[in-house]
Amino acid sequence: MRFFSTIATLLVATAATLVVGQADDTPEVKVTTTFPNNPLSLVSNGQPNRVVFHLTQPPSQDRVLSLLSISGAFLNPAKSDGQRGRVLRNMTTTTFKTEKKFKTLSGKPLEVPYDFYPEFKPQDLGVEFRLVVRDGQTSKKHNVLAYTGKVTVIEPPKSWFDLQTLSLYVFGLALLAGGAWLAREMYFPEPKKGKGRKKSGSTRTSAGPPTGAPTGVAMGGNGKGYDESWIPESHLRSKKAVAGGSGDEGRKSPVGAGKKRR
Repeated sequence: MRFFSTIATLLVATAATLVVGQADDTPEVKVTTTFPNNPLSLVSNGQPNRVVFHLTQPPSQDRVLSLLSISGAFLNPAKSDGQRGRVLRNMTTTTFKTEKKFKTLSGKPLEVPYDFYPEFKPQDLGVEFRLVVRDGQTSKKHNVLAYTGKVTVIEPPKSWFDLQTLSLYVFGLALLAGGAWLAREMYFPEPKKGKGRKKSGSTRTSAGPPTGAPTGVAMGGNGKGYDESWIPESHLRSKKAVAGGSGDEGRKSPVGAGKKRR
C-alpha cells in the first residue's frame, strides 16, 4: 500500500498540518500537530512530553472515520527512511477503548493528546507519529502518517526535593555512618572490664558498718554505738553492777528451782 502526502507548514508555534490521501480507498485526513507551550520542541528525559493532534476530514468526504490508536518512534537523523538503524526506539502505543469519531457534534476538529517519554542523551532526534484510522463504510484500518519532524532532548532541571535525590542522600549518609562505626570499633575499641576488678569492687562494697549500728553514728573504742569517755565513772560502775547482778540471778534461778522440786 502506497501513501502520498502534501505538507503545508503553519508559522504559528510548532504546528504542522498534514493532508494524507491515497489513490485507491485510503481516506483523506487533515492532521494538525502542535507541541503545547513548547515552541522549540524541547523534550525532557524521563518526563511526559505532550503532543496534540487536531483531526478533520474534508467536507467532500462523507465517510465515517474514527481514530483507533496513536503510536510513534524516535528516528536517527543521520539515517534516511528504509536504512538500517533509522528507528532508534518505538514509543508506547495508545489504544482507545471507544473509537473517536472525526466528525464531532460541535463541528470542531477532533483534538487528541498523546504523551511520550524519551530516554536518550541530550541531542537532536527525529520523531514520527502515526494514526490507525478505521473507515466505517469498508471497516478497513488505515495507517496514516500524522507528523514527522525533529525534537531536542534535554535533561530535566534538578530539584533538591526530588524523591530519587533524597533517597540517594539517605543511602550516602547510612554508608558514612556505618563506616564511622566500623572505624571506631577497629581503632578505638572500648576497654573490657576484668573479673579481678569486679571482685575487688564487690569486696569494697560489702565492707561497711554493722547492721545493728545506727546510721551516721561513729563506733566507740568499746564496740558500742556511743562514746563512754564523757560519762562519770560512778554511773558506769553502777550500771555494770546492775548488769552483773541480773546475770547472777539468771544463772542461780535454775538451781533454786531444782531444789524446790525436790
